[in-house]
Amino acid sequence: MIGAAVALAAAGLLRVDGVLIALGLAAAILAGLAWAVGRWNLRRIDVALEGPPVAQAGEELRFAIRVTNPRRLIDAFALRLQLIGPGGLDESCSLPWVAAGSDAAGEVRAVIPDRGAGDSVEARITSIFPCGLFRFERRLRIPHGMLILPRPVVPPELLEGAGSRNAGDRRRPGYRETMGELRGLRDYRPGDPAKLIAWPSSLRSTAQGGGVLVREMDPPGFQPERVVLIFHSYGADGALIRPDRFERAVSLAWGSVRHLQSKRVPVVWIADFEEWVPREIDGRTALGQLGEALARAKRSKGTEAHEVEARLADFRGEVLLVSDMPPSSWCRLTAEVPGSKVIDVTRYEKGLSLKGGTHA
Repeated sequence: MIGAAVALAAAGLLRVDGVLIALGLAAAILAGLAWAVGRWNLRRIDVALEGPPVAQAGEELRFAIRVTNPRRLIDAFALRLQLIGPGGLDESCSLPWVAAGSDAAGEVRAVIPDRGAGDSVEARITSIFPCGLFRFERRLRIPHGMLILPRPVVPPELLEGAGSRNAGDRRRPGYRETMGELRGLRDYRPGDPAKLIAWPSSLRSTAQGGGVLVREMDPPGFQPERVVLIFHSYGADGALIRPDRFERAVSLAWGSVRHLQSKRVPVVWIADFEEWVPREIDGRTALGQLGEALARAKRSKGTEAHEVEARLADFRGEVLLVSDMPPSSWCRLTAEVPGSKVIDVTRYEKGLSLKGGTHA
């Protein structure tokens, strides 16, 4: 528009044509008015926000917004509101009209992809009113504390091979046997324990010419009495540091603790980014405090091998190790630690899915 105004005015002066000069002047006046009106359109606009203070990454949230126009005479038109906050929050909505001396309410639904924490949310109000010649923006900082917990992912290493322990494992004092889920009924086989016989179904089956039926259970597995979960970022052999793997490792560690807590297994949490200070996770309060710490966690940059070895020497029994580095670069540290289990972060692609298409 400004270019057209200059061109028309210049052509009018060269040709001594009053019409072209008038058109150029009108175009310049229109551009100036559009700029002035557009700036006034966002003046004194305010935003209020209501939403959950604590949420989990990957879940849908709802934010109630209220946009206020305290001006007495001039309405606000064609507003677009964008919310930017912790955990990658970035959602927007449109408000076609906010009357003078009034407000407009709306709702924003968002899925926050990552963990994070913050004391405020940034609101960006933009508009191309009028005429679409300029884009105007107003930024506001809304006090609204948010804590986005990591996405919990239960590692398959905690679920695989539950029924593969031998009799020697079953007699270990650190385990207690638990029954698995009922899968169905099958014919009796020699060696089946009598407590698994389904007597009502067996009687009906025998009356119909069949045999004795027993309940078939999923592999029961053995739950440890207590688990020590060690999170570290040590890697040897020049292993490449990848921030995305740290995020996956945090999700795997959080999912492991939640899974063990659901089984009522006490957990001792110890991590290098918390200066190796142990936490006793034995209830909902301690679990919530750990979730808040993981939401704010930052990768430790100076973890050494002797620090990990010292932690392994301090604890015995069931030890679960989680790291954002490939196990091949540090698993030698666990060679002499009986009962340790390694969570392999390299099994996961982006989005916390197992390689090969199996989702955690």
